Amino acid sequence: MISSINRKLDSNSLTKADVDMAAEEISETLANLRSAGEVSNDAFLEAGIIQGGLNVLSNMIEQGCSNDELSSHLQQLTARTDRICSAYPELEEIIS
Repeated sequence: MISSINRKLDSNSLTKADVDMAAEEISETLANLRSAGEVSNDAFLEAGIIQGGLNVLSNMIEQGCSNDELSSHLQQLTARTDRICSAYPELEEIIS
């Protein structure tokens, strides 16, 4: 998820709809995995931080923030994603 958003931002083709769709997909996938017992509650909560960060990014796009501001936020979100995936490798495929 995050890597595809990074690519779209780099190519100046990132839209609010792209980010909203990614946040929704992460939310649904995590809820399903938690319900099935495939991820722990801790992993679920940690990954929720990424979903929240995507919601912030979507709002930033809607408000017309510059690509520099979007890039800065996305770099921070990418770093958080890397830390979460290190702690919970089972989440890497879902949020990276």
